[in-house]
Amino acid sequence: MASSAHSNQTSSENGAPVAKSQSYDLEFNRVNCLVWGLHESARSFSCAVESLQLSGTGPALAMAWIGKDVHDWHKRIAYQVVVYVLMKMAIEVEILLSHERHNDHSPVREILSPKVKLVGEYIESELHTKHTGLAEWFKEVELPRIAGFFLPLLKNWSVEYAGSLSTKIFSGVAGIIVALSCCAAVGKLGYRRACCPLFTFSIEDALVQLMDLSHSLVSVDKLHHLATEAGFEMDLLTHFGTKVFPSKRSEELEFWIGLAHKKLSVAFQKENMFSGRKIFRNKVQADSLATLGIFAYLGKRTRLYLSGMGIKDLDEQVKDFLSYLECGSLFIYPELSSISVYQLFMEVVTDEIGWLDFYAAFTYICNQERRRSKQYAIQAEKEIILTTVFTVCYDVFSGFAHFSRSTLLPLDTNLLEFLLQSQSLLTVCLEDYWAAYDKPCEPLKFSEAQQNSHDLIAQGCPKNDTQYGSKLKKLDTRSAGMDMPNYAAKSIPRHERLIRKYSTKLASTSSDFWMGTQLLFSDIRVAVKLLLNQLHGYKVAERERKKLKRTLNDIASLIPITILMLLPVSAVGHAAMLAAIKKYTPFLIPSPYSSERLDVVKQLKRTKKMEVQSWSNLEDPPSRISK
Repeated sequence: MASSAHSNQTSSENGAPVAKSQSYDLEFNRVNCLVWGLHESARSFSCAVESLQLSGTGPALAMAWIGKDVHDWHKRIAYQVVVYVLMKMAIEVEILLSHERHNDHSPVREILSPKVKLVGEYIESELHTKHTGLAEWFKEVELPRIAGFFLPLLKNWSVEYAGSLSTKIFSGVAGIIVALSCCAAVGKLGYRRACCPLFTFSIEDALVQLMDLSHSLVSVDKLHHLATEAGFEMDLLTHFGTKVFPSKRSEELEFWIGLAHKKLSVAFQKENMFSGRKIFRNKVQADSLATLGIFAYLGKRTRLYLSGMGIKDLDEQVKDFLSYLECGSLFIYPELSSISVYQLFMEVVTDEIGWLDFYAAFTYICNQERRRSKQYAIQAEKEIILTTVFTVCYDVFSGFAHFSRSTLLPLDTNLLEFLLQSQSLLTVCLEDYWAAYDKPCEPLKFSEAQQNSHDLIAQGCPKNDTQYGSKLKKLDTRSAGMDMPNYAAKSIPRHERLIRKYSTKLASTSSDFWMGTQLLFSDIRVAVKLLLNQLHGYKVAERERKKLKRTLNDIASLIPITILMLLPVSAVGHAAMLAAIKKYTPFLIPSPYSSERLDVVKQLKRTKKMEVQSWSNLEDPPSRISK
C-alpha cells in the first residue's frame, strides 16, 4: 500500500533524492508523496546544474550585489523538468501494462503524449539557449537519474491498484489511476511553478479526460475508492459532482447521495459548538443532521439557482417549499434557530458536500435557451426553470429513499415527518404548475413520489401529514386576501406612488442594514472566542481559520462604509449610497451585508412564521420555537 510505496522512495542507488522527515503537516497519500518527490527532485536537479559551474553566468556573490540571481533560471526550469519526467514515466508504466495484457492500445499515451512532447521541446529549447551542451547532458544524465526514482514507485503502485481490482477490470484502470495520481500531483504543485506557457491548463484537461475514461471502465463506487486511496478524491468529486444531475442511473444517484450523507455524518460527529457542548452526541443524531444537511443544501442551492436565473416573483407555495427545505431543520433541533449555530451548521454542510452541484448541467441548458429565445415571454422561461427545480428535487428525494432503504438507515419520527412535509409541499407545487408541463413521464414520477411517501409511513411515521400542504396553501390564500390593497380601484396620484415606493425601499434597506449589523457582531463574537481559544492552545481548524480571515476582512472593509455613514445626509441619502455601493462596488460591502447571507436570515424568519401557522394545526406538535 501507500506506506510501502513511501519506504521505496526513501532509498536511491542512482542519486535520486533521499526522503527526510517532512516539516509540514500533510495527510499522507500517494499524491502528496508525489508532490514531495517533485519538490526534492527539482531541488536535486537545480543542485546538479549549479555544480556544473557553467561559464558566462558570473560569480554568484558579485551578481547578487546588482540584484541578479544567477541560479534563478535553473530553479525555475527544474520543476518543469521533473514534471516532464514524471509524466513520461506515467506513460511508460501504462505502455508496460498494455504489453502485459497483449494490447497495444494505450489511452494514457494518447492523452498525455502530445502534452508531454510540448514540454520536452520547451525544456530542450531553454537548456540549449543557456548552454549548447546542456540539453544533451539532461537527456543522458539527469533524465535517467530522475526517472530511476519515479518509475519503480509508479510500477509498485500500479500493482497495488490492480490488487484491488478483478483481472478483467485491471486491463486498463491501473495505469489510468497511476496517470491520474501524477496529474493530480502536478496540479497540487501549482501551475505557476510546474508549467511552461505551452502547458497551461493541459494537465487539468488531461485529468478530466482520464477520469471520464476510467469511469467508463469501472463503477463509480470503485473509482471513488481508488481515488481516495490515491489521494485525488477532491478532484474526482469536483468533476463528477457537476454530473450527478440529471440522473440516468438510480444506482449512481444512490451512491452520490449516500456518499454525501456519510461525509456529513462523520463531520457532525467531530464538530463542537462554541459553548463546548456537543450538539451531535451520537451517530444516530449525526445521521439525522446529515439527512437534514443534504436537504438544507438542496434548498440553498435551489434558492441561489433561481436567483441566478433571474426568477424573483415566486409563488407563495414555492417560497414555502424552499424555506422549509432549507431551514426546516430548526423544527427538529431548536438550537439551529440561532443564526450563529445555523451558520456553523451550513458551513459544515457546504465544506463537506460543496462539490455536489445540483444545477450545473441545467444552468448551461437554461442559459442556451434564454439566449435563443429572448423575444419570448418571461413566463415561459419561468415554467421551464421551475420544471428543472421540481425534477431535481424529486430526484434527490428518490435517491435518498433508495439509499435509506438499501442501508436500512434509522429515521426517527421527527425526521420522517420533516421528509413527508417537504414532499407534501413539493406535491402542492407540482399540482399548481402541472398545466405548464408537457412531459409524459411526469405523471409516473408523481405517482412514484406518492408511493415513496407511503413507504416512509410504513417505516415508522405515526401519521401521514399530506394535509399539511393544503392547510398551508389555505392559510397563504387567506393571508394573500388580507394583504390585497383596498385602494386598488382608486387612482393613486403619482407623487403618492413615489412616496410609497421609496418608503418601501427605505424600510427594506434599513431592515437589511440592521440584520447585517447583527450578523457582523455575531461574527465578531465568534472570532474573539476563536482567538481566545487559540491563545489557550486550541488548534484552529481550516474552517475556523477561513472564518477569522473573513471577519477581519469585513472589519477592514467596514471602515470606509462607516465614514460614508457619518456624512451629514438624510436616511434616504444613506440608503441611496448603500444601494449604489452594493450595485457598483460590491467588494466594499462586508459579507454580513451581502444578499447571500441576508437571504439566509430572511429564510430563517420566514420558516419560523411557517411554524406558527402550520404546526399549530397538527395534533401532535413538537416543541414550539419562539420568534
